[in-house]
Amino acid sequence: MGIIRTQSIIGSFWVYLGAFLGFVTSALLFPHYLDAEQIGLLNLLVTYGTLFAQFCSAGFTNTITRMFPYFRDENKKHNGFLFLTVLVVAIATILAIALFSFLYPYIISNNSDSGGNLLQEYAILIIPMFIFTAFFNIFDCYTKALLNATRGIVMKEVVVRILTMILILLYILNCFDFQSFVYWYVCIYGVVFLYMIFALMKDRQFFLHPNFSLIDKPMAKELFRVSMFGIIITSANIIVINIDRVMIEKLMIENPLAQVGIYTTCSYFATMVILPNRPLQKITSTLVAEAWKRNDMSQLQVLYKKSTITQLIVGTLVFFGLCINLDYIFQLIPEEYSAGRWVIIFIGIMNLSDMAAGINKDIVSNSPQYEKLSHWTFALIIGIIALNFIFIPNYGISGAAISSCIARIIYNIVAFSYVHRKWKLQPYSWQHLLIIAIGLVVYGICFIIPETSNFICNIAIKSTALTVLFCTTIYFVHVSEDVNDLADSFLRKIGIKKS
Repeated sequence: MGIIRTQSIIGSFWVYLGAFLGFVTSALLFPHYLDAEQIGLLNLLVTYGTLFAQFCSAGFTNTITRMFPYFRDENKKHNGFLFLTVLVVAIATILAIALFSFLYPYIISNNSDSGGNLLQEYAILIIPMFIFTAFFNIFDCYTKALLNATRGIVMKEVVVRILTMILILLYILNCFDFQSFVYWYVCIYGVVFLYMIFALMKDRQFFLHPNFSLIDKPMAKELFRVSMFGIIITSANIIVINIDRVMIEKLMIENPLAQVGIYTTCSYFATMVILPNRPLQKITSTLVAEAWKRNDMSQLQVLYKKSTITQLIVGTLVFFGLCINLDYIFQLIPEEYSAGRWVIIFIGIMNLSDMAAGINKDIVSNSPQYEKLSHWTFALIIGIIALNFIFIPNYGISGAAISSCIARIIYNIVAFSYVHRKWKLQPYSWQHLLIIAIGLVVYGICFIIPETSNFICNIAIKSTALTVLFCTTIYFVHVSEDVNDLADSFLRKIGIKKS
């Protein structure tokens, strides 16, 4: 547990640092120095790269986590596990290239009547993008299995964003044109992939030696079963996250790439609502697994309730912080991005529903009924696609956000209902309603605070007022024992409260 806790804390630091760097690059620099169409292109390269990478990985991101402990033996070079993994992924990558070639005409086509297709010019770069992404993911999972969870986080969350920031700064200084920028942008993902190999070599853990001695018929069957489930669940989750961008580019008629650029930029602001969930999940998922191992339902109930309250408090604060500063956000970026106002709202609501859902998905994923997640996720994909066909043609990028929001809320309700019906776990109470009510009241108070002529001052004043009023109220009404304990500890450290 000491390793898990330490790496979770360190990982949280890198996640938040990466979020800050990403905000500066994606939310501030990109909109001012790249066209919305160019931003849309970069995001689609990453999106398609991520989607095809799941096919390349052949489910082994899941297989490594579940099966590596059976192969672990440094003296025997982990019984050829890395060689097996790289072999399978290499074969899957060749098949992915063939699949890309088959789908290429569809990938570069859209309904645009504005002429030109920037994606067609650079679509071939999707191939190196998904190769780099797939192998990075594999070596990251392998490194995590060796109990180094932070290396991949640092490379993905921080190094990629630092290199991207350097790249955009060089572009701003006219060191190269946009074509070179795109090629260097793809190379960044190759750099972090190669570093993962170099780091494993340095750790003397890069064992590319064939050894199939442990793979008897039962082991082969289990490897296949786990890999198939991995393909299903990981691919489904990636599709859920990325399908809206693909469908915007395919369904919108006017400047589809630019619309993707506006959508992804505005969505980035809304991801601030869900960001605190990422480091917290690393801790809670381990605790949930341990509780299931002991079949300790009372502990699961405690974890479930605490997770929903804590995450709802943080999510509500961030969401209303976005709402109170919505007008000022669009003074930070070019005027054309104001079309994404409702994207921020609906994606924010979607992320807030995920925060309020707590650990319900972790409870299911660690239970004997873990396959249920794949069923729900496929239903979620179908729901998002169907809703997108309805809402995007009528409401554009706002329609894509509405579709994702509706589908995800229904998904969370289904997950909650199943956990409640199957294991009688129910985390919600009047405290959750009180948190939302406090958020609404504080938002209303801050909304009527007089504005200054400087929008930066307005952001500082209203954000500070919202944070102080919300946090103070939450503390004094005692809706969360954990939050109050954390606040008391901080107040004692600064000398305001005595022990």
